[in-house]
Amino acid sequence: MKLTRDHQTLKAITDLIEYAFKKQQSIIDDPLFLSRYEHADCYGVYQENELTNLVMANHFEIQLFQQRIKMAGVGYVASYPEYRGQGGISTIMPELLSDLYEQGVAVSQLAPFSEAFYRKFGYEPTSRRKTYRIPANAFHYLTSDKRGSVKRGTWQQMKPLIQSIYQHLLTERQVGTVVREDWWWERLDEYYPHRFYAVTFDDTATAKGYIIYRMQGSTLVVDELAYENEFALKKLLTYLKAHVSSFEEFLYHAPVHERIEKCFQEQECLTITLEPYMMSRIIDIEQLLMKLPIHQEEIILEVTEDKECPWNVGSWLISQGTCQKVQKSGDISASIHGWSELLLGELTLAEGIFLGKFTVSNGVEAELFSKGQQSFYDYF
Repeated sequence: MKLTRDHQTLKAITDLIEYAFKKQQSIIDDPLFLSRYEHADCYGVYQENELTNLVMANHFEIQLFQQRIKMAGVGYVASYPEYRGQGGISTIMPELLSDLYEQGVAVSQLAPFSEAFYRKFGYEPTSRRKTYRIPANAFHYLTSDKRGSVKRGTWQQMKPLIQSIYQHLLTERQVGTVVREDWWWERLDEYYPHRFYAVTFDDTATAKGYIIYRMQGSTLVVDELAYENEFALKKLLTYLKAHVSSFEEFLYHAPVHERIEKCFQEQECLTITLEPYMMSRIIDIEQLLMKLPIHQEEIILEVTEDKECPWNVGSWLISQGTCQKVQKSGDISASIHGWSELLLGELTLAEGIFLGKFTVSNGVEAELFSKGQQSFYDYF
């Protein structure tokens, strides 16, 4: 059930979170927790007057090419150990998804503790991250860029420039990237209190990129690397190179489309790995299809199965910018799992057909759907 907002319920929520996530201190008065709680809906199960299971959904918007849609970031999924495996969370999720649909939320994202568990509720892996481990001596193979300049400052000093660059990059074929509101930006800064911020400027003194990073012993950890052009990328890497005398290794959890290795004349000393990150599910496919660029004037797309969001099931006629339900077989058919992977993730239609996730009729173009990029993954 959806939980009320009062002190007694807040105490029950924080007690459960503190136990389940092994918090060392009380969070009931923690501004970091409260900033997230105040922008969320909480759902739970009570047994014998005790809150035993919890799910929190934060409200965001994400970029969908040139459009924005509502997204629910699911987190703080928690149960006391004696109540785990008894179906508490499984009773919460259908109610949560139904409420989100009524609120006009089109999609949901989460960081899974178990892909199999969340797959039961229609989620599929849609995001990966690309991890770079770069030893200091690898920067010997990076040619320094002497153009422009870099300015380092506090969050408050750099905030307007960083937010402007982030906002500009959102318009560049992004799919699923969070549109960060001020409260979320501020929370990120407070959550990582020892982060550093730097912005690069071209020769006309125009900000073209930024880097956010932390120092952890002998490792420099890059949290975000954003750039509008080739100059900004090379200048920010040159800035990192200036730190080689202080660190043994540079660690960067990047979006999967990152290609900084191309800037190194020798790449063999870089360690690059790919790993799953976020899962997503479509809550309102009609809303999503209305806003997606589809490269065919008329086509019928069919959702064959969606147990938790049955309103998605059926055939949808896309024609001249409109979307309506029809009583016909689809030109392309898949469960909500397949559609979530295709429309919100990296999966292409050709890959989906090859893997048996989609069935198509003759004449369907393989490049029917535009593929976008996700950047700077946020964690819920």
